[in-house]
Amino acid sequence: MSPTWPHGDPRELARAILAEPRFRGVQGDAGGPTWWDRLSDWFARLMRALIGPFVDKHGDLLTVVGVVFAVALLLGVVVALVLLLERFAPGLRRGAGRARGPEAHALSAGQDAATLRARARAAATAGRFREAAALLWAAALRALDERGRVRFDAARTPSEWRRAVRDPAFDALARDAVVALFGAASPDAAVLARMDAAYDVLLVT
Repeated sequence: MSPTWPHGDPRELARAILAEPRFRGVQGDAGGPTWWDRLSDWFARLMRALIGPFVDKHGDLLTVVGVVFAVALLLGVVVALVLLLERFAPGLRRGAGRARGPEAHALSAGQDAATLRARARAAATAGRFREAAALLWAAALRALDERGRVRFDAARTPSEWRRAVRDPAFDALARDAVVALFGAASPDAAVLARMDAAYDVLLVT
C-alpha cells in the first residue's frame, strides 16, 4: 500500500476493474465503426454501383453532377419553348390564315381586278365579310397594277402600299382593310360598304 494513495494506486484499481470478464472487449469495440460510419459506407457503395462507371470514365463526381444539371436545364428550356409554341402558335396560325388566306389565293390565281371584285361582292352577299374584304383588297392592288399606277409587289405591307400610292381614297381603303383582315372581330357590312366606296373613288371615278 502506497503512503500517497491510502486506498491503493487508482491506476492499478482501474486495470483490475477492466480486467474483469464483463469489461473484456470494450476497449476493442471503442475503435470500431459507428452506425453513422456504416450508413455512410453503405451509401458510398450504392452510389459507386450506380454512377461508378460514369465517374471512372468522365472524372470526379462533381463533373458528372454538372453534366446532369446542364442536360436537365437544357431539357427544361426546350419543354418551356414547346409549351409556349403550343399556346400561342394556334392563334398566330389562325390570324395568318384570316389575313392572307383568300387574298393570297386570289392573287396567286392570276385573276384580274374585275373578277376579284365580283367575287368580293358575292362573298359579302353571302355574309362572308372577312373573305369579301380580302378579295376587295386584292382587287384594288391588282387594279393599280393593271392601270400602271403602282407595280404589284406581294411583299409590300399595307403601310408600304399607302406610301407607294399616295392617295386619300386608297388610305381609307387600306385602313378598313387592315381592320377587316387583322382585327380580332369579324368585319361587318358597314366596313365592306366603306371599302367598296373607297374603291370606286380610287379606281372607277
